[in-house]
Amino acid sequence: MALALILRLILEQSLQNVLYCRVMARQKTFDEEALLARAMELFWQQGYEATSVRDLNDHLHIHSSSLYNTYGGKRDLYLAALAAYRRVEYEETEARLAEPLPARETLARLFADLVDGLLADDSRRGSFTLNAAVEMAARDAAVARQLEEHFADITRLLASFLAAAQERGELSDAHAPVELAWFLLLNLYSLAALVKVGASREQLDRIIRITLSVVD
Repeated sequence: MALALILRLILEQSLQNVLYCRVMARQKTFDEEALLARAMELFWQQGYEATSVRDLNDHLHIHSSSLYNTYGGKRDLYLAALAAYRRVEYEETEARLAEPLPARETLARLFADLVDGLLADDSRRGSFTLNAAVEMAARDAAVARQLEEHFADITRLLASFLAAAQERGELSDAHAPVELAWFLLLNLYSLAALVKVGASREQLDRIIRITLSVVD
């Protein structure tokens, strides 16, 4: 009799555990991608240090427990948001470089698209990856690793594009593709920095013309 009671209690506890797990899984079926996008917007706007857990709770419309259960905390959410932004930035660059246009025009559009996006943002937030580099890279190794990987990935995309264009004779081969890729990357992020301090479209366009003159 006692054994039967113990077995029944164990079974009931097991069922409760299963139900609890199912309930928790359902509770976390909120759109995590949308949540991550909202977190990215907040970190992009305010930076890491200026964003409190309460800010995140209010902006994301979730409780602290849901935040910790899903991401582990503010820093983990920041790293996830940075990774999400990296993917977008990489995919947009990859798509632009893959378009069937003359190489010089492709590069001009890459720079113009960046400036269009930067100036369309009334808050002048610049680039989240650049902001992360300035605020966090020197004191957070995980952020630094992400950014190192990201800049290397973008550089490889540019270098591959430039090498192919040079082989076709569309662009000057006065500089090695990798060195030229790093130069273009530096100038892309420089534009993002200048937008944050109020540079005009005319000023940015002049910088782009000078930058791209190295491939002519």
